[in-house]
Amino acid sequence: MENLENSKFEDLKVQCKSCQNIFNWTANEQKYYQKKGFKKKPQRCDKCREKTNTLRNENMFYIHCGFCDQDGKMLTPPPKDRVAICEKCFKKLVKDPFSLKS
Repeated sequence: MENLENSKFEDLKVQCKSCQNIFNWTANEQKYYQKKGFKKKPQRCDKCREKTNTLRNENMFYIHCGFCDQDGKMLTPPPKDRVAICEKCFKKLVKDPFSLKS
């Protein structure tokens, strides 16, 4: 997506990469993407996006974070030989490996 800061937003037609149907990406949605800092236009229509999210949520594994003591979810099975960590703690760990203590 080109630099959205100086763009005049207009509705665009986009082809869904899953079902190949054409969907409308509205000017308001483009403004939202800019506000959130998203760099790419959506690749799936609303229906396919909902299907993908539903499948993702059905395949989640529930864990108890070994760092913050909160419940969380993972896309992969929790490790048996290591402490499971939630997404929030994982992001902290990636940013600063010494920020979390077990």
